[in-house]
Amino acid sequence: MTGSKRLNRISSELKKTISKIIFNDLNVEELKFATINHIKMSPDLSVATVYYTTIKTGKEDIENIDHLFRLSNKTIRMKIAKYLNLRIVPELRFFYDDTLDNVFKIEELLNSIKKDKEATE
Repeated sequence: MTGSKRLNRISSELKKTISKIIFNDLNVEELKFATINHIKMSPDLSVATVYYTTIKTGKEDIENIDHLFRLSNKTIRMKIAKYLNLRIVPELRFFYDDTLDNVFKIEELLNSIKKDKEATE
């Protein structure tokens, strides 16, 4: 099995497992608003960068969810060790994925340009 296939398989399993932990094992209601989008693994599998989105999009909401992920990090790692057969549970780094926000901003700009163009014609 090539390294990239292994990285993809582990990242996929981590994504499912972390989502399961958030919804079933943690008693942190605010984290239930977060959705794990994707996980990027370091080549040596020691670090998993976890990208998430949330329906709560205010800056304070996102900062609160970031804080809650930091507080829950150890518990999530312990649960991963319980659910997955990994030699070493990777360090977890949680980041808000603003890709969708950027898509909406670009779409708004394009619509604005289109309306301006139609208004001048």
